[in-house]
Amino acid sequence: MKKLYNVFKNIKFSCEREIEEKIYEDESLKIIRTMSLNQVTDFYDQEELEIVFLLGGKAQIEYEDGRIIKLQKGDTLEIKPHEIHRVSWQEKAVWLCIFKK
Repeated sequence: MKKLYNVFKNIKFSCEREIEEKIYEDESLKIIRTMSLNQVTDFYDQEELEIVFLLGGKAQIEYEDGRIIKLQKGDTLEIKPHEIHRVSWQEKAVWLCIFKK
């Protein structure tokens, strides 16, 4: 990993897919930046604790039980292990995602 990384530089979007960039990873922690134009994801059932920071854009997280969380630039959300969820809507979203293994 580079010692200096600016999460606001080199932002790029794709119509076909989300773009993920790994910033850091070791045996207990993973940090990625994800850029999404308008993609909807499948439902995730993750082993890790995930904390997401919406650095830009807007988005909506939908949980398997029907709960919906609307996020805007600057919002942070903690997603517990096995809390089944997906991104059901987003608009030029730039995410910083931290996974604690």
